[in-house]
Amino acid sequence: MARLTTLYPSSTLSVGQLYRSLFSLLVKYPSLQKAALAQGLLNAAFSAFWTTLALMLFQSFHLGSSAAGLFGLAGAVGALTAPLFGKAADHFGPQRMTRIGALLTSVSFLLMLAAGSWIHSSWYLPILAILTVSFDMGVQMCLISHQTIIYNTAPQAMSRANAILLAGVFIGMTSGSFVASQLFGLWGWQAVIAFATLSSTLALLLRLLPERRTISYDNVM
Repeated sequence: MARLTTLYPSSTLSVGQLYRSLFSLLVKYPSLQKAALAQGLLNAAFSAFWTTLALMLFQSFHLGSSAAGLFGLAGAVGALTAPLFGKAADHFGPQRMTRIGALLTSVSFLLMLAAGSWIHSSWYLPILAILTVSFDMGVQMCLISHQTIIYNTAPQAMSRANAILLAGVFIGMTSGSFVASQLFGLWGWQAVIAFATLSSTLALLLRLLPERRTISYDNVM
């Protein structure tokens, strides 16, 4: 009979101590702060796009939810290439890959914004599909590279560091969805894309800043 491998906890901290240690990790490691914030900004742009895409397709092209689903298939290309981004981060360095990914995302949204004058043209949808693939690849590239950064930064607390990164992701996605819904109702699709461009550009600028030194903080568990 096959048996499952016995796993032992890597930490003896209580639940309360584990939660407190998250804040300690965040204080000690500026690279973790930057990773969570930059990825949050990128995912705010990501979420803003996907939250309002179906509304735009119906309003501008009278297309239903199935059309938005097809765009989802285009966006899935980024997820399929995730293993390649992991290898690229190991080869070229995760810092460089985050900058390339953030640049690809921000340029994709900027081109999407520029193409807004063609929004009622038959050319707009294929352009949008191509740019959907490229920005999704950029977001995925940054996520994989940010995970590499935080794992190398805090190898003794990888799960907790990853929890902080994912908290940044979910806060960014929630905020992006809320802002996008308000912008779409007030000013339409172009306002949403302008927000996504701004958010992803801020992530790029953040990644271009020099790295700060790790703070000496003895209470990190």
